[in-house]
Amino acid sequence: MATIVFKNAFMLMNGVQLQGALHELNVEYGAEMLDATVFGLNTRTNKGGLYTASISGQGFFDGAVGIEAVLWPKVGDDNEVFVVFPDGITEGSTTTGMGFAMKGVVETFDLGGPVGTLLNITWAVATQGIETSAP
Repeated sequence: MATIVFKNAFMLMNGVQLQGALHELNVEYGAEMLDATVFGLNTRTNKGGLYTASISGQGFFDGAVGIEAVLWPKVGDDNEVFVVFPDGITEGSTTTGMGFAMKGVVETFDLGGPVGTLLNITWAVATQGIETSAP
C-alpha cells in the first residue's frame, strides 16, 4: 500500500521548476536482463545488466510556467539534468527524503488534444546517466 499521496511532486530540469503545470509524472528505473543460461541447466538464468531509466509526464500548456518553452527546444539535446522528488522538498533543508536525478535526452514532446479541452503536453526523457539518493 502506498504511504505517499502523490500530490506534492517536485521536478526540476536544469534548475527550472516544472511541476506547476504537470498532472502526471512517472519515473521508471530498472536493469537490462542478460541471459546467462548454459548447457545442462533446466531453467533460464538471468544476470542484471546495464541500468535503464526514463522520466515521462503530462501537463497543461501554461505560458506562465513555461513547460513548453523549456522542453520543446531541448528535444534531442544531450546532458540535460532532471531531478524528481515524489513528496516535495522543504526550502532551506539539507534533507529532502527520496529523490531521483539523471542526465537525459528529451526524446518525445507532444502538444495537442481534442477541441474544447485544456491543451495537453506529453513528454518523455531517456537516460544518459543516473544518480540516486536515499533518506
